[in-house]
Amino acid sequence: MPVITIAGNDGISIEKKRKMVEKVSQVVAEAYDLPIDAITVLVEAYPKESIGVAGKLLSDRE
Repeated sequence: MPVITIAGNDGISIEKKRKMVEKVSQVVAEAYDLPIDAITVLVEAYPKESIGVAGKLLSDRE
């Protein structure tokens, strides 16, 4: 039973999370030749002050 973890900033809407989870689940189910019910997707959302890119916090890059 595959478990997929997607980590990112907390700026994504619930509607977009639903679409993302559905599409990722479909792709992984096809790749593993499993029913979609066997796929678990975890969405981890972090505030911008907890993510660093290119040596800077995302909150400082805005």
